[in-house]
Amino acid sequence: MNIYIRTNFSSNTGLGHLMRCNRLSLELKKRGYNCLFFLDKPHSLININFKRFYIYGNNKKYLNEKEDAKFFCKLTNSMGEGIILLDDYRFSKIWEKHVSKFHKKIIIFDDLETKDHYADFIINYNPKNYPIIKYNFERNKKKGSKFLINPQFNIVGKKNLLEKQKKNFFFKITFYIGGGSDQIIVYNLLIKLLKKIKNKKVKFIVIVGPLAKNKLKIINLAKKYNSVECVYGLSDITSYIKKSQLFIGSAGTAIFETALFKVPSILIKMTQNQNTDIFSLERIGHYIYLDLSDFLNSQKMSELIFLLEKKYSRFKVLNKKPEIQIDDNGAKRIIEYIFFKKKNIFKKKKIKLKKIKKDNLRIRPVTDKDLNHYLYSRNLEINTNNSTSKNKIKKLDHYLWWFKNKRKSYVLTKNGLKILYLYEENLFSLKNIEYNISGWFACSKDCTIKEILYALNWQRYKYKKNVKWLSFIKNSNKLSIKLSKYLGWSIVKDKDESIDKLKFLLNIKTNKFIFYKR
Repeated sequence: MNIYIRTNFSSNTGLGHLMRCNRLSLELKKRGYNCLFFLDKPHSLININFKRFYIYGNNKKYLNEKEDAKFFCKLTNSMGEGIILLDDYRFSKIWEKHVSKFHKKIIIFDDLETKDHYADFIINYNPKNYPIIKYNFERNKKKGSKFLINPQFNIVGKKNLLEKQKKNFFFKITFYIGGGSDQIIVYNLLIKLLKKIKNKKVKFIVIVGPLAKNKLKIINLAKKYNSVECVYGLSDITSYIKKSQLFIGSAGTAIFETALFKVPSILIKMTQNQNTDIFSLERIGHYIYLDLSDFLNSQKMSELIFLLEKKYSRFKVLNKKPEIQIDDNGAKRIIEYIFFKKKNIFKKKKIKLKKIKKDNLRIRPVTDKDLNHYLYSRNLEINTNNSTSKNKIKKLDHYLWWFKNKRKSYVLTKNGLKILYLYEENLFSLKNIEYNISGWFACSKDCTIKEILYALNWQRYKYKKNVKWLSFIKNSNKLSIKLSKYLGWSIVKDKDESIDKLKFLLNIKTNKFIFYKR
């Protein structure tokens, strides 16, 4: 049986499509299938072990998907009816409907999720579709289609368990932003990092894609600095990822490769198809996901990188035991499901249901695994309206604060669900008296006065009476003002040295707050 693979490689599409088609084809070849690749035009950087055909000659170029479908069918008809594997963002139901008249089945990768399709099998392994599938099934217009929607259908390189890792004398930080991206972004960041490196035993490894722009800047930088290594022309970056202590790069296929090898990562949304959900990424072990605008801020990015290097023992723990264990069997699962109709390919965990008492309230210390939920909650409108600033906290600023702050934070849960965060922090010492600040913010609509009082009373009686507390509340926040009076807080009306110091430390310049002592 022939498998006809329509994909492409260019500065716009990168190597990702070609690599996953090649990996899937290697598995199909083991099962006796004949895989044939159909690309736009020849390219010297394409390195695959399968026969290739080209849709367009020297004088022809891509016009639209309908014309492409005609050219494709003209080439394949003489080879016989087969199964189509399509991995190309340019095509939709127009291409697929035409080709389906001549071939048995059409299998597509749909990770862009923007077009209507007409396929027999649709593969999407974006983590944002787990545990709740958010994929829009109605976009596929062919009746009886099957959907492979799960992160464990990902296609990564093989994990060589026999390969011995050499002892690392350097803290290796690997950068990879895609096969055709502009390296000026990485270059600007490296310049900042090199200024701060001092005596650190750090090695910056930059994997430059085959069609990358401004690659000479990285190549020349590597010639000038021993701490920079430029790797150029790779089609498979797996070997470099698994030898890294920290990976910084695009949130494409690398999110699964870094999860497979448990490599702590800073993931960047470089393109629209890399749009995912941070809480789903956490389930495969990733906790830092930034936008391209964050990555362009080389000053703060360099600060974050060295901060994570300093706090590495703490950071690397986060991806050790993820909810979903990524492995290298995704290609096998796809083949078993599509070609051998094996449906029960995921082992279902038996969940023991615990009897929970009604309104079961618990308070626990906040951990690094609360990192993103803490930010999400802090940026809820009900909290920003009562804060010193109505602006939402940016992800990059939050990550920097999180790994530097000395605040003690706690979370109140109700029947296992997060309801409220409360915190405390030692601010300063004045006339041999220690002053702490306390505060709280809701993270659920289910947070009522009952839960707030439970948390604040817990905090109130946790300490001895000799601890001095400071707090401030927006004068429009009537609920908090009432609660403060009930809990024994006193309004500071006259000029007070401790309040002046509080205002200075927290940069409070507005008169919209009422200040309290206890």
